[in-house]
Amino acid sequence: MNDNVLLINRSDIMRITALNGNIDEDKILPHIKTSQDIHLQPVIGTKLLDKCKQIIADGTLDEPTNSDYKILIEVWITPALVFWTMWDFMPFHQYTIANGGIYQHQSENSATPDDSSVTMLIQKFKDKAEFYGGRLTEYLCDNSTLYPELLSGTTGADLSAGGSDLFHGWVM
Repeated sequence: MNDNVLLINRSDIMRITALNGNIDEDKILPHIKTSQDIHLQPVIGTKLLDKCKQIIADGTLDEPTNSDYKILIEVWITPALVFWTMWDFMPFHQYTIANGGIYQHQSENSATPDDSSVTMLIQKFKDKAEFYGGRLTEYLCDNSTLYPELLSGTTGADLSAGGSDLFHGWVM
C-alpha cells in the first residue's frame, strides 16, 4: 500500500541540513524511500508507516482528525528521516552509475575531500540520525495510545514497532 509515498521531501532535507540547493532531487529520492523502509519502519512498525503514508497520499494531514499524526510526522519523524536519508545518501553522493560504468564527480573549482573526511561527515549524519531516532522512539513510548497502529498485531511480512537497535522495549 502506498509504496511510493515519501514522508519527507527534498525541501525538508534542505531546510534541516547544510545540503547545497543544487543537489539533483533524483539522487536523493531513492534514499528517502530506502531510509523509510530500513530505518523508520523498524521503529514505528509497518502499520503506522502505512497509516502515515495514507494520510500523506490522501492529502489529509492538516485535517483536525489527523492532528496527532501531523505532530508525529512533522515534529518527530521528519528530523530522524532526514538524517537517516543523509546517512544513506552520503556514500553514493559523489558517484553516478550509468550505462558506461561508475563515475566519480570532481569539481573544477574545489578539492575532493579525503576518505577520512567523508567518513567523519557520514558518522556525523549517523550520530544525528541516532539522536533523532531515539527521540522518536521515546515519543512513541510516551504516546503509544495516540497511535493504535503501534500495538496492533502484525500480519505477513509486516514489521512490528520497536524493532530497531534504538528500541529498548515499550514502557507504559
